[in-house]
Amino acid sequence: MCNTTAGIFQTSQSLTLSAADAIANASIAAVSDLATHKPMCVTVLDSAGGILVQKRMDGCPDGAYVKISYAKARTCIHLRTSSRTFREKYTGSGEAAKFTQAASMVSIMEGELVPVAGGVLVRSADGCAVGAIGVSGAAADEDEYLAWKGVGAMTSKGFRLSTVPEDHCCKTLK
Repeated sequence: MCNTTAGIFQTSQSLTLSAADAIANASIAAVSDLATHKPMCVTVLDSAGGILVQKRMDGCPDGAYVKISYAKARTCIHLRTSSRTFREKYTGSGEAAKFTQAASMVSIMEGELVPVAGGVLVRSADGCAVGAIGVSGAAADEDEYLAWKGVGAMTSKGFRLSTVPEDHCCKTLK
């Protein structure tokens, strides 16, 4: 159960600092899978949206990529889905009203939502959102792949985590 109530108190699950650090490190290591090496910024958030780890690779400019990786991860926490899903839901059909709604949501949330792939929601074995990872510095599909790969490194170590999206669609791997 994601949140349990005992009287008037709630408890929830979240990634630990150690897990977040391992996810970020695995995402950075996966840059070597890309056809072209690109320096990235990786942000891993806890289930409430607080920053656990934020890493910027050597050569990655400070500024935009730091903010974009954070916004991609926050999108996942706020909407309980991936930043790609947010993009597809509101911009995929080309309908002006949906695009306007997405732009309004971004504005209302003061930049904490971004309809760009690269943000991946992390779930526990029972489906609870336990954190999110956002990556920025390359093409959106590559960013999403790196985020997905970071979480995958934890599952390969026996931790039962899943992601939204469940798979990546990056086509620029070696």
